[in-house]
Amino acid sequence: MLSSVDLAMFFLRLLSFLFFFNTLVASDALAISPEELFEKAQTLEDNGFLEEATESWEKLRAVENNPNFVIYAQLKLGTTYLKLKQFQKSIDILKITTMSHPDSFDAHFSFANSLSAFKNFPEAIKSYQKTITLKPREGLSYVGLGLSLFGNGDSKNAIKTLLKANKLFKEKKNISWYRDTRVMIAQIKHFAKFPPHFSNLWLANNLKLIHDTYEKAVFNSKNYLSSISMHEKTNFPIK
Repeated sequence: MLSSVDLAMFFLRLLSFLFFFNTLVASDALAISPEELFEKAQTLEDNGFLEEATESWEKLRAVENNPNFVIYAQLKLGTTYLKLKQFQKSIDILKITTMSHPDSFDAHFSFANSLSAFKNFPEAIKSYQKTITLKPREGLSYVGLGLSLFGNGDSKNAIKTLLKANKLFKEKKNISWYRDTRVMIAQIKHFAKFPPHFSNLWLANNLKLIHDTYEKAVFNSKNYLSSISMHEKTNFPIK
């Protein structure tokens, strides 16, 4: 049978071991490379673990040795918050991104999407207009602007803007969005007969469609990640 002194020594050694083990694990976690953290964040987001993904995107913003990593992480963080319907967080992150990268179409378009989802249509209109100056032939910008004008109570100019989008999609032979914008125009004319709140769900669904289409078909991660080797482990400490 162990004496009280032996027991005390045993527990002291156990505590020392646990402290050492925890320190080792923590140190190893801090040594994760940006590339590994990127893969973790992307995998979490792709599998629907959005809250967990935001934590990794936040950490990637600290990778100061590669500005492409920083803006990409900020864009992903902002759009992930949008998916979580944490609109103010999304807006705050993306506003910072537009200020640090004033010529970035992706930053302004994502910012506009968050503003419109938050129903801040006056500011969304300004942001979509900015995206049009940056990419005059991107049809989705006109769709976002048109829907934001409609959300702001300006059906006349909403229809004019959607007609411009419709023309662009026709020229680009984008049959799907050509058809969709024609339907939107007809529906906006129809909504004039009903109270404004009648169209709220329709508007929210179409704004989400813009964001989803942008992520799948317009946003090009290669613009940011082409200079980053996803196989080179730099062991840059993430804090």
